[in-house]
Amino acid sequence: MKFLIFALCILPLTACGTFTTLTSTDREIAANLKKQNSSCESIPRVYSGLSYNMCKMHSSSDSINVDLLLGVYLLDSVVSTATDTAVLPVTIYRQNKSGNILVRSSEYY
Repeated sequence: MKFLIFALCILPLTACGTFTTLTSTDREIAANLKKQNSSCESIPRVYSGLSYNMCKMHSSSDSINVDLLLGVYLLDSVVSTATDTAVLPVTIYRQNKSGNILVRSSEYY
């Protein structure tokens, strides 16, 4: 029963990396990763949800302080990979048109 409750609590978070990178502006994505103290310079638009999650997991140790949260990012990365694959036509077009999402650009700060 506890696992079912846990799964139901986690379900709304699935593929949030992909959802975030597809629906947010580059500026919002960069600001969010800066707030997490991520060391990423840029994120490719193709498989952006997976890349976004990896940048969050490779942020400073202060921003991910609970092992459970790391597990959520790993679970979300699996689901984001599947979702990223489904939206490949859109992300390939956006990659060719706009290039990578710049995270550490002085333009956003």
